[in-house]
Amino acid sequence: RLLRPLSAKLLAPTLPEREGWVERDRLFGFQGRTRKPQMALAAELGIEDYPAPAGGCCFLTDPAYGRKVTDLWRHRDKDSLTWEDYMLLKVGRHLRVGEDLKVIVGRDESENDMLVRMRGGRLLMEVEGVPSPIVLVDAPEETLSDEKLRVAARIAARYSDGRDGGVPLKVRVENGDAVWRLEVQPFRNEDTNRWLIT
Repeated sequence: RLLRPLSAKLLAPTLPEREGWVERDRLFGFQGRTRKPQMALAAELGIEDYPAPAGGCCFLTDPAYGRKVTDLWRHRDKDSLTWEDYMLLKVGRHLRVGEDLKVIVGRDESENDMLVRMRGGRLLMEVEGVPSPIVLVDAPEETLSDEKLRVAARIAARYSDGRDGGVPLKVRVENGDAVWRLEVQPFRNEDTNRWLIT
């Protein structure tokens, strides 16, 4: 039933076209990255106030985002997913460490701020004493063993500015009101690269 009026002529007729609800000859066949045809149509219709035209803005067409959605569907009950779960896929590096453990690492200050705001009930980690990303641990609380927490802490340390110092780093862990610290050796790039979803 989905009708794409700007590119309909490039596609097979949809149910609304076949049923005569819309006239196919009034639809368009725009394609490519240029937005000139849409801008010309807007001018023809007298529309002057519209957002800056851009291509590639739909996350569903982004292969990296698609991989994260697929991973989410494989490891979570689809009926339990929320809008926030999908929005979180747009932020940070996502590492799938195990069936029930995913780690999300902020890539810059704005992503760190977003991760703090989108934390929900997730565990939060940050390396102390050096510039560090915010890291969220996405896992059912009942599955979080000491070993899994240390793996997540080592990932946080790997992406901090202290990773090359050759010494263990202190990672601050927050779970609700509870706060504690883990001292860990950072992973190396090759250790964490195997877990990257994107």
